[in-house]
Amino acid sequence: MSMSAAGLSRAAFSRYWLSAFLADFGDGVRLAAFPLLALQVTNSPAAVAAVTAVQGLPWILIGLGAGAIVDRHDLRATMVMVDVIRAVVIAALALAVAGGALSLPLIYLTAFATGVGALVRDTAAATAVPRLVGEDELERANGRLVAGRLVGDELAGPAVGGWLFGIAAALPFALNAGGLGLSILLLLTLPSIFAAPRRPREPAGLLRSTVRDLNVGLAWLRRDRLVRNLVVAVALVAVADGAFLAILVLYVTQVLDQSAAVYGLLLGLGAIGGIVAGVSCARLTSRIGAARMLTTTVITMAVAQLALGLTSSMVVTSVTLVCSGGAFAAFNVTSMTVRQRRSPIDMLGRVNSTYLTVGRSAAAIGALAGGALAAAAGIHAPILIGVIPLLCAAVLIARTNPQQRPFA
Repeated sequence: MSMSAAGLSRAAFSRYWLSAFLADFGDGVRLAAFPLLALQVTNSPAAVAAVTAVQGLPWILIGLGAGAIVDRHDLRATMVMVDVIRAVVIAALALAVAGGALSLPLIYLTAFATGVGALVRDTAAATAVPRLVGEDELERANGRLVAGRLVGDELAGPAVGGWLFGIAAALPFALNAGGLGLSILLLLTLPSIFAAPRRPREPAGLLRSTVRDLNVGLAWLRRDRLVRNLVVAVALVAVADGAFLAILVLYVTQVLDQSAAVYGLLLGLGAIGGIVAGVSCARLTSRIGAARMLTTTVITMAVAQLALGLTSSMVVTSVTLVCSGGAFAAFNVTSMTVRQRRSPIDMLGRVNSTYLTVGRSAAAIGALAGGALAAAAGIHAPILIGVIPLLCAAVLIARTNPQQRPFA
């Protein structure tokens, strides 16, 4: 790549990163404000919790199909369209809140619509990165994106969302809609390099051809041992992570005997560990290779979870959450890079949607199992049992042929 081309690529990626950060920041603002908004119309814990569940429901219903749709269309146009729809829907909710026309069905409808948008945008965003940077820059680019997501989605966004809601209930949603507007403008400044590969004319209808494309993608995934094992590994990791996060607040308040404020602080420490890992992952991966990086991160998560299951020390908990958060972020960066390098360019959307759908679904299953285990056998039980799937994931990755590109 020439110096001018490299400069153009860096400038385009910087605008892309800022667009992604604004979308992630808005997600964090909205996710913090939604339960608070639901509390204004209902006192039912189940009804409030359902707001979060509804946002994840699209992954179960249409998660796999999103990749087939993404692979068919211009990635930039897809992200712009999704962000426009989300901005309009969220702005409408803000107007309803300001006008006193709020209802629980309206909250659920908005949560579901924005969940569908996040699903499609996340799939398209992970698919677009190889179009913007060279293959040797993928780890660095993905690390920056993951770090930005942690800052926006888990640190700054929720804090700002809660603060703005205290001033006026409509403000978090107005900010979210405005941020998406800026994100759209930044996407429109990117070069026209996101068009879908040319396809032969298809006599079949849209639904039949989409199902066929999905089947083709799943067949390729079954044949490719590297990426297939990654999908299985993320399911194992997500089950353990979901079970742990589901009972973390109980661990903090009952085992550590700390307040809910400390729970928020510990979540922030985990996010900080992820940010540090995100920005430094590329350098470490270049030294030890992707396979060792993936194995090391999963083993680190297993050791951290074992330590948490055997301690009631605030200091040990703080250190292990930083390490676990960093390892989880590094795992995500490396696995994303492996998928981008290994998958055919015209199939990357389907590979990403399969991976993300399996991971999100496994995390939901883990959360349900974690709650049941904690109720039946105590709070430490889901933490300690979660070590088993993590070690299984480490063994699975370690046994994958390290000579096969791109794990070397």
